[in-house]
Amino acid sequence: MQRKQSNISLFIIAILLFSSSVGFVSFGQLLRAPIKKNNSFVTHKHVPIFFEHYGKIKKLQNSSVSETADITGYFESQTSKINLRRGNAQLVAPIFIWRLPVDLIGIEKVNYRKKNFITLLLPLLIRHNIAITQKRSYLKVLIEKPILSLSIEEQNWLIKIALHYKVFDKSIRKPIITKEILKELLNRIDIIPVSLALAQSSLETGWGTSRFSIDGNALFGQWTWKKNKGIRPKKRAQGTKHSVRRFNRLADAIQDYTHNLNSSSHYRSFRSKRGALRKADHPTDIWAQNLVEELKNYSSNSEHYISTIKAIIRENQLTAYDNYSLSP
Repeated sequence: MQRKQSNISLFIIAILLFSSSVGFVSFGQLLRAPIKKNNSFVTHKHVPIFFEHYGKIKKLQNSSVSETADITGYFESQTSKINLRRGNAQLVAPIFIWRLPVDLIGIEKVNYRKKNFITLLLPLLIRHNIAITQKRSYLKVLIEKPILSLSIEEQNWLIKIALHYKVFDKSIRKPIITKEILKELLNRIDIIPVSLALAQSSLETGWGTSRFSIDGNALFGQWTWKKNKGIRPKKRAQGTKHSVRRFNRLADAIQDYTHNLNSSSHYRSFRSKRGALRKADHPTDIWAQNLVEELKNYSSNSEHYISTIKAIIRENQLTAYDNYSLSP
């Protein structure tokens, strides 16, 4: 018992010493973010793989095999414990990793690398769509109410969400909720097909092997012009000063990506077509191929980008994953 207490004390002292060397931050922050030291970042690949499973934060216990083998092995062990089907939905274990395995790039068999990449990202993408759906459901409840009957709390929530989704300009001092605002909000708060997100992330990261995805959890190639927020491309067009934005966790990259599609004026036609597909009651597994056409502003070479995304979805049968759900 004394030996156990001694080990715990040594562990706490080690954390405190480590914290003092990088600044007084919480242990959780140290795990979630790259460590800044001497004005440069120690990349995510130097931080162990942490993940969430049924609300608990766990650390991958690396073996001598590989990070990829260890984490995918954990996925397989948990998946084998669940009933794989619920109605028409294929179920996946609710395991949410914070970063990709460093040695994913070392997998020579491309199809096996693709399978691992999809396995690791799928729960994260589904969870984010569930969160969007819940927010959308609450919005629909409020829309059914007369505007004058909305409580102060409900009005404040709507104004906050409208600002977040850029329905209101931030310069407006006293935004007013109208039926038109609520209709536009409903158009913006909606899911991104899992198949489309998988295709875009696979193209942007080389199925999880790019420097940006390994060093900065960058899954969708979002740009930033803030030096401390991104990773500078080794080959950058003359006259450009952008970097690829880094994220603390993979979930943060997904959230930023979906928010961009759901709020930016560049993707107004994307949202309009999605709304039309939903109104016509088309199943979500046919949304992606239709919505790809509205991503002209996602790449400077839009024609090539759109055709490539379509091919990735088709050749890898990604629309099958639009019918997947998380195991309870």
